[in-house]
Formats: sequence, structure tokens, C-alpha cells
Amino acid sequence: MRTRQINTMTYLVGTDIGTLGTKTVITDTQGNIKASTYREYGVLNPQQGWAEQWPDVWAEATYATIKEAVKRSKVDPADIAGASISALYGGSGIPLDTSMKPLRPCIIWADRRATKQCQRLRDNVGVDHLYAITGNVIDPYYGYTKMLWIKENEPDNWAKLHRFETPNAYVIRTITGMESVDYSSAGNYGGIFDIHRRDWSPELMEQLGIPRTLFPERIHSSEEIVGEVTQEGSKLTGLRKGTPICAGGIDAPVSALAG
Repeated sequence: MRTRQINTMTYLVGTDIGTLGTKTVITDTQGNIKASTYREYGVLNPQQGWAEQWPDVWAEATYATIKEAVKRSKVDPADIAGASISALYGGSGIPLDTSMKPLRPCIIWADRRATKQCQRLRDNVGVDHLYAITGNVIDPYYGYTKMLWIKENEPDNWAKLHRFETPNAYVIRTITGMESVDYSSAGNYGGIFDIHRRDWSPELMEQLGIPRTLFPERIHSSEEIVGEVTQEGSKLTGLRKGTPICAGGIDAPVSALAG
């Protein structure tokens, strides 16, 4: 992948897709903010304890805030060295069909519906066994329990399922054409990532009945460039075609790296 020299005239774009809104900032290489933009949205609560969002809400907010930030900053897009997109923890991830279109809203982190799935996992898989591999527990917060809820309660959607994609990866793909998943997101799915091998866990995927093929082959570090802005991505965001886009990550662990 092509790299660029970063100099004092170069700028960086950071976008965070949050639960209630998306924020974009443009900074110089010293961290001075040149522009900041924000767009609000809501959460769908079809039943008590449920929380869902359509991914295109995130995508449209990302496009709008980046485009507006570029405009407000008066920065030449040619001087933007790259961009990174972080996001809320997307729970189940976005279930996509073979055309990479969403089958249903994403079941996000705040959703607590998968209580029956959790009890069955405690009985049949065991908290200690899962914790030893993943470092996580059995709780409806985690994405793997929400995936199982979809499998058991929406068999038509499960039959059409081709991929689960995280919120930031979904938006990145729409502007670069490239699939990705970062380590923080893979780990926070909760029950399918081996923290010792730093890779997907074939053992747990088989035990849980969640196929390996539903996830990208490669897992990326957050700072790794996973693609470049396409012509269509440029129209959507105002970024120049060819601008590198990093994998990003879940907002909470990424914020721990902030100065």
C-alpha cells in the first residue's frame, strides 16, 4: 500500500460514530483542531430492552460531517494525509446479504434481548471455558449472544446472511470498497476471538454455531491503512480520491490512546 510523507502542511481527519451522533474533526499534525462537526440521530427501541440502528444512518452522518469539516476548515483535500473512523460497539455487527446490503438493523451494545441464549451458553459452553479463550464473560452485551438471537429468532435473515460487519468497517467499505475488521472490534464480539492467538477461535465458533465465513479473513491493527478513498467515496465525503483510510476501532479503546 502506498504511503505518504507527513509534513507541517499536512492534515488528518478523525471521525467517531457514536450511539447518539457522529463527530468529525480535522487537525494538523500538532493536534490543533481546524474544524469540528457533529450530526445527531436516535436509537430504535422496538421493545423494552432492545436497541437497534440502521447502518445507513451512521454512513450518512459520516459523509455529512466529513464533508462539512473539510468545507469549514478551508483545508485543501490534497493536504489531508489520511483519515480514521472509530465507532460505537456494534453488538451483533451489521448482518449483510451477498450483495453486502443490511438484512436488518444492527443490534447494538445496549440491547439486552439475548438472555435465553446466555443461559444456554452458561449451561453448555461454560463461563470459565469461554473466559479462558476470549477474556470475556457470557452476557447479552456481547455480540456473539446477539448473533445467536438472530440465528434462532430470524431464520430467514440467517439463511441469507453472508457477513457480519462492524459499524466503522461498514462505512469504511462504502468509501473505499474494501472489507476490514480491527482487533478491538473482533475482540469485543465477545465469544469468537482468541486473545492468546490474536485471531478468530475456530473452537468456539464451532461450539457456538457461528461460521468463520461470516467474518473477514484478516484482522487489522487500528492504525493500519485498509483502503483508499474511491471516486464514489470522494463524492460522498469531499476527501480526495486516493486518501488513505485506517482501520480505526471501537471508540472506548481508541479513546484510551488519545493524548
